[in-house]
Amino acid sequence: MATDVPAARLGLLKFIAKQGGSISLRDLHTHSLVFYQAGHQEFSQLMEGLVADEYVTFDDDAKLFQLADKGQAFVDSQIS
Repeated sequence: MATDVPAARLGLLKFIAKQGGSISLRDLHTHSLVFYQAGHQEFSQLMEGLVADEYVTFDDDAKLFQLADKGQAFVDSQIS
């Protein structure tokens, strides 16, 4: 089954927000695999896109994704 990229992107952003705005790479990858069937390569592409769109930042030293203000605003706009 192919990953629904728009749904996965929004779902990952919502999940990061639900976790308080930051989450480890490992925990987010596991969530992605379980809920969106996005394996390693698909997960990498999803997250590279979210970083490029400035919705999240990635701290390589801590291996931590952080929801950016732009990402929170996008999540908020989808809730209404």
